[in-house]
Amino acid sequence: MISSVTLFNAGMVAFFFAFLFYTIHTFSKSSWSGKLATLAGWLGVLIQGTAFIVRGIEKAKVNMVSDWLAFYKYAPFTNMYESLMLFGWTAVLLYLLFEWKYKNKAFGMFVIPLALIGELSTQILGFNPEAQPLVPALQSNWLLFHVVTTFVGYAAAAVSAGVAYAYFSKREDTTQKDWAVIFVTTWFIFFFIIYSAYRENVPYYLAISAVAAVVFCAFLYVLKRYGISRIFPSVETMEQIMYQSVAVGFVFLTIGIILGAVWAKYAWGGYWSWDPKETWSLITWLVYAAYLHARYIKGLSGKPLAYFTIVGFLSVIFTYYGVNLIIPGLHSYAQ
Repeated sequence: MISSVTLFNAGMVAFFFAFLFYTIHTFSKSSWSGKLATLAGWLGVLIQGTAFIVRGIEKAKVNMVSDWLAFYKYAPFTNMYESLMLFGWTAVLLYLLFEWKYKNKAFGMFVIPLALIGELSTQILGFNPEAQPLVPALQSNWLLFHVVTTFVGYAAAAVSAGVAYAYFSKREDTTQKDWAVIFVTTWFIFFFIIYSAYRENVPYYLAISAVAAVVFCAFLYVLKRYGISRIFPSVETMEQIMYQSVAVGFVFLTIGIILGAVWAKYAWGGYWSWDPKETWSLITWLVYAAYLHARYIKGLSGKPLAYFTIVGFLSVIFTYYGVNLIIPGLHSYAQ
């Protein structure tokens, strides 16, 4: 049987080609590249979906369980390597569903890289890719439901952030202040990912992250400066896509937090312990709750809501990378 690691890597290759073809499609508007991009995306989703099933079987064997139907008890989402693969896979899947709904492929160039960065960071940060025995604290029927719902929420946050970045390259009134916000938030996203693994030499990693953020902002500016962003949908449609992504993410984050609280009651004797992971999950939830409140109750629209989605994704990144790897807590076993 092909190993799950081989399948995950093959899926990443498919996602890379999807990103490549989406980029070609954006710049050339050729139909063949758009079709190949979507095909490569779905191929990666299929390959990595199979990888999760194989991974569950591998974990059951590592835990000396012969019944492969015990997959749900040994769900392959229990450490940084597996959950990052889940994040990337879910983000691409959600994006493809939005692409199918809106019949527009322009956002693939923004969303696919977010998924790829998450998955490739397993290699860069040196997380162990081999199936490992499940620690006692995670041997629960709640595991599958809590983790999957939470990561669907994270993936929806990635989709909304990708659209938000494209949104600023589309608007004609993007100001220096907007570019500054994009730069700072992107800078910190890169920094949290890199520093979470090494936790030393802060000035060096701040500089590396700043360079990456400058390159990304320059890329957005080129799209805007040379009119390439005109292939994106209208700003109103993009706002609607951001809203729907946030709404989906908010629902799943809410369910994930509730399921986590119930699980905590059974595992640790209390629904809430103000563990760092729990605290930052709540902060992330509040950011997206504020977004929905501002849009529905206050009627807010335009660039402020795009800011909300980017800040929300920044909070997701810190909740996942920063809290998991920097701040010790009850969730530290999930590394």
